Amino acid sequence: MATRRNTKERILDVAENLFAQQGFAATSVSEIAAQVGISSPGIYKHFSNKFAIYEHVCQRLFTPLADATRGMAADADFAETSQQIYQVLSLLATSPNTARIVQHATLARDETLDLLSDRWYRKFFSSISDPAKNPDKDWINVPTAMAFHCMILGYVTLAPLHHSIFGVDPLQPEQLEAQLKFQQNMVSGLHHLMQQTTAN
Repeated sequence: MATRRNTKERILDVAENLFAQQGFAATSVSEIAAQVGISSPGIYKHFSNKFAIYEHVCQRLFTPLADATRGMAADADFAETSQQIYQVLSLLATSPNTARIVQHATLARDETLDLLSDRWYRKFFSSISDPAKNPDKDWINVPTAMAFHCMILGYVTLAPLHHSIFGVDPLQPEQLEAQLKFQQNMVSGLHHLMQQTTAN
C-alpha cells in the first residue's frame, strides 16, 4: 500500500512540474509515465485519465489557498484583512508552479481554465466586499483584486526573465520577502488613500 501511495505521489510531482512548464495540452500521459519510471498503463492504476491527474495536482496546489481565503470575512478590519492578503501572497510566491499552471490555463482557455475558475477562484474572490454593504472596505473591490492578483502571478511567472535581465533570482527567499513587503506597503497605501478620499 505504501508503494502504491508513493507511486501516486511521484506521478503528481512529475505531472505538476510538466503542467507548469508546458501546460496541460502539451503534456502526455506517456511523458509523465516515462519521468516517473513506469509504463503508461501503470498511470491508469492510479488515475482514470490525464484530466484526473490535473485535478489532483490542482487539489494539492490550491487547497492551501482555499484554506487561507476561507477566513477572509467581508467584515474583517484592515489589520486582519492585510494579514490574510499577506498569507495568500506568501503561498503563491513560495509555490511558483501554482502561478505557472494558472498562466497556462488562462492562455489555453480550455477545460483547465473552467476547472480553476469554477472550483477554486470563485471561492478565493468570494470575500470581495460590496461597497454598498461594507463602505469601510470599499478599497477591496474587483479592480483591486485583479490588480494585486496580476502583480503576484506576474512576479512569479516572469521570474526567469527578470533573473536573466538583472542577474537576481526573484524567487530567492530575500527577494520574495522584499516583494511581499512591497505588496503590503501598497495595500496599506491604498487603504490610507481611500480613507483620505472618504474623509474629503
